[in-house]
Amino acid sequence: MSCRLPALPFLLLLALAGCAQHSLPITSQAPAPLTIQAPYHGDFKHYTLALTWQPGFCLLHGQNTCKPDQPQTPLIGLHGLWASRPSDLIKNHQDVTIWWKKGCSIYADAIPAPTVPALSSGLSTRLSSVVAHLPSDLVAHEYTKHASCFGMNAEQFFTVAATLRDRFAALPASTQITAKIGQVISKSELQALIQTDTGPLPEKGLQFQCNKDSTGRMVLAQLWFTLKPEKLGEFPHASSFISSPWEQDNCPTHFLLPNWDTIKGTASSTPTKAAP
Repeated sequence: MSCRLPALPFLLLLALAGCAQHSLPITSQAPAPLTIQAPYHGDFKHYTLALTWQPGFCLLHGQNTCKPDQPQTPLIGLHGLWASRPSDLIKNHQDVTIWWKKGCSIYADAIPAPTVPALSSGLSTRLSSVVAHLPSDLVAHEYTKHASCFGMNAEQFFTVAATLRDRFAALPASTQITAKIGQVISKSELQALIQTDTGPLPEKGLQFQCNKDSTGRMVLAQLWFTLKPEKLGEFPHASSFISSPWEQDNCPTHFLLPNWDTIKGTASSTPTKAAP
């Protein structure tokens, strides 16, 4: 008389084997859809996702520009999600630097003065933990300058932006970068760490922004990712990236990953305008 093993252990082993087989990095998992509806001027070519290295972002002209209530964790924060020039501005030969400077205010004559819609309490709390606490409200500034003229829903806009930030912060590379806080790192090493998780990125798909501390040292302040609007859901996989048409990297070959001690005692004595 033959003896048959119960089906349950076999199915359990099969399930465990499947879990082991699919315990892959975040970039290999099926991405969730992420879209932002843009009822107006929605024919732009790319987004710039601007993430911050918070201690370096709080430094401007050697001064700490963030408020005393600035959270010191997490280190990787959210600056904004910026659409590139709509096609009507390109056709009218509107210089890209004017778009970077003015953003949606270019359309001031065509749209009412924008107001920032109220966000849900959960989203507001989420943003407060990752968006720098500047003297002027950075969340309001980002919506007014970078989303209002597109008719973007504020809750949707900031939910997507925060989700993109969270996805990058969850990468093993982000943990490795954070572990190097207080050290000088090369740009090539930082790029290589990130591409270990994302895959090979297009030229200028990732660019860095640096500030100077009070001694003149260059410190990491921001990471700028150029992304395809229709592929946001695939971020941080390389398939979501596109080469930036503009060279905007201002960091040298080596720079400091500053910690909060770097900006200690450099509090700004005058209010600072919101960042771009």
